[in-house]
Amino acid sequence: MKTRHKFTTYLLIVILPLIILSFIYWRHLDKSIQKERQEQAEWAGSVYRDYIDQVIGETKKKLELLSLSSSVLYMDDNRTEHLMKWIMDTDPRYAGVYWINMDGVSLSGTNKEFYHYYLIEQADINRAIITQRAVVAKGKALNNSGINHFSIFAPILDHEKRAHGFLLAQIRLDHMEKILNILIPDQTLKLKTSDNIRVLGMNETISRHSEWVDVPLSEVDWTLSVKKPDTLNTNNMNVFLMFVFFTFFFTHMIYTAVEELNVRREEKKQKVLIERQKIDFVGTLAASTAHEIKNPLTGIKGLIQLLVEKHPEEQDQFYYAVIMKEIDRINSIVSEFLILGKPMARDLSIYDVRSIIAELRPIIESEARYFNMEVTWHIVKEPIWVQCTKDQFKQIILNTAKNGFEAMKDGEKLSIRIYNEKDHAKIDIIDIGQGLNEKEIGKVFDPFYTSKKEGTGLGLFVCKRIIESFNGTIQLASKPLIGTTVTISLPLVTKHP
Repeated sequence: MKTRHKFTTYLLIVILPLIILSFIYWRHLDKSIQKERQEQAEWAGSVYRDYIDQVIGETKKKLELLSLSSSVLYMDDNRTEHLMKWIMDTDPRYAGVYWINMDGVSLSGTNKEFYHYYLIEQADINRAIITQRAVVAKGKALNNSGINHFSIFAPILDHEKRAHGFLLAQIRLDHMEKILNILIPDQTLKLKTSDNIRVLGMNETISRHSEWVDVPLSEVDWTLSVKKPDTLNTNNMNVFLMFVFFTFFFTHMIYTAVEELNVRREEKKQKVLIERQKIDFVGTLAASTAHEIKNPLTGIKGLIQLLVEKHPEEQDQFYYAVIMKEIDRINSIVSEFLILGKPMARDLSIYDVRSIIAELRPIIESEARYFNMEVTWHIVKEPIWVQCTKDQFKQIILNTAKNGFEAMKDGEKLSIRIYNEKDHAKIDIIDIGQGLNEKEIGKVFDPFYTSKKEGTGLGLFVCKRIIESFNGTIQLASKPLIGTTVTISLPLVTKHP
């Protein structure tokens, strides 16, 4: 049963929290990773897009500017070829530059192998004539000496804004790919037209689980797709494993602390049970023995009183006085033993604490005079109603006051305060005697513990049992060489006669 309880506790404190917290953290980590992957891919896409748009935009502007001067050079082959060669030599991005007629056929250019080739499709020609601006050709890319490229061309307009030819530049994809790799190395991307024709690809080792971020270009109706980084890497896994380890460590510490508390609680229960059994056994034994002692003791005391009357001599009276004193002491011890054997739950009545104290006051002051000491009283004027047994309550106050007298020296004062505190009646009995250390304070309410030479060790123990039967508490605070304060607390009764 105990093993099963331990397993259940371990499951609830260690295993389940570890699984739940690990799952929650993994979800949080996964969301953070996905967000970081998305942001990284978007950032890479924005860098690539800006570069590609810059290349296309700059080429468009350059071709539109050159097309203005080209209208003057139209049909002058030498000067036209010189212009196109200058364009080619000044920008390494170009694979070739060509003069195109209205049918899309090259008339001249930097590469004679492509003379009289159809380099522009009719749909692209119509688009350029309508817009009268440079456009990117949507036709299939040609291959110039093994170099992939795509084409941008601008219409050559006369003074009446009529096209009579085109100036075309081929952009080198290998050069563009090289620059893109320099900007962000080892990034996977692909560039496609609106018709899903592949224009450019980099580091394309693509798996089925690859995720992409699409970034549209501004200068042309193409889509740039950038692959998100891998989901897991060593750092992320190390962070997760470290979290699992520390979670297990802390939950295991909590489990150990809980088990320690359970062990202490069990030990405390066992101690209380053993103490109760011990008290019950001692109480039963003491009560039965006390009855057997008390009966003959009464007879002895009666006979001694007769002898006191019969032998008035001074020396005999001295001996009889000693015998009577010892008989009274035995009788007191036997009475305390009898209390141990009595059940504490008795018929309780409602009393004003002040009236009980008023009855005790002459006795306590007489005791103070006997010890050559004084008593100061601090009693509230309002009634303080509590539920108790009058005789037993008197016994508690007398025992506690007597302990205070015995702890002090001649001429010192004992203070007794009676007052209300919230919903409890409080009685403080304060002496300025030798006081007790912490070790002694922890034992004062244990049965048979005493610091007196002739004490039984039952006085405060019995007081505590009686007070607890009244649903109250008794506490002791003390400091060596300063004094001791005994505080008795009883619940106030709201409904009283």
